[in-house]
Amino acid sequence: MPSNKKKSKVDILIDLIDEGDEEEAMRFLAGSPEVAREMSTREGVLAGATPLHWAGHRDHIRLCKLLVELGADPNSASARWWRTPLSWAADAGCVDAVACLLDAGAEIDADAFGNATAMHAVAQGGSTSGKGDPKAYRRTVETLIKAGADINRVASGDGGQTPLGDAVRNENAAVADVLR
Repeated sequence: MPSNKKKSKVDILIDLIDEGDEEEAMRFLAGSPEVAREMSTREGVLAGATPLHWAGHRDHIRLCKLLVELGADPNSASARWWRTPLSWAADAGCVDAVACLLDAGAEIDADAFGNATAMHAVAQGGSTSGKGDPKAYRRTVETLIKAGADINRVASGDGGQTPLGDAVRNENAAVADVLR
């Protein structure tokens, strides 16, 4: 049953980003720049995500830069799923977005969830466990390492796993090879 609730501006923008329409998202921001600093009002696991979380996850570099210029926080930890934009980008193997977010001041070892970091996110490899594009995940983990990520950070979930433990458990061979 369709909801009669009107979508907020931020959720309209997030939908444009999620659908891959970077140009339309940039035009939308031109008319409503304040939305760059807002978070989703939706319920569920993706609640609290910002447009920057989504732009990083979709590897929309120009949009990431614009959002930061408009005041989006590269260290926002408001999302319920992988709290930070950097972790969202790493989870999707979006190496260019990871580099862009790091350049914008994203904290490399920020708590993404349960003491996990972006390094854990790339090791888990998103919905394909890194098999969808192993080269992208390899480049992403290499970028995080070059930027000084803690490769031995122990997360509090699943019995205290390291990024290497996550990569091995998820059979994300490209990341596991780099971490070894």
